[in-house]
Amino acid sequence: MQYITEAQIDGIASSTGKELAAEPRVTITIQPEDAEAYWEGGVNGHFFRIRTNEPVAVPKSLAVLIAQSAQVRYESEARVRAYRKNGGKKVS
Repeated sequence: MQYITEAQIDGIASSTGKELAAEPRVTITIQPEDAEAYWEGGVNGHFFRIRTNEPVAVPKSLAVLIAQSAQVRYESEARVRAYRKNGGKKVS
């Protein structure tokens, strides 16, 4: 198995940063989950830490990623709600 080198990782992060910088920006406000002060995430080695409850302009693809992340979290919570409500169910 070939491993990726530090230089290759830096190249991915740099090219991703350039692409994100060239994208149109949209203004979003991230609603906190469990009183989180920040949303944290990354795209191909380029990481973001965004304060919640404040309007911020971000690249459009990052806004899509944040929206998808929130949707997955919401759907996951909905699917396990029945198990939590009854104190869990034995799997095996």
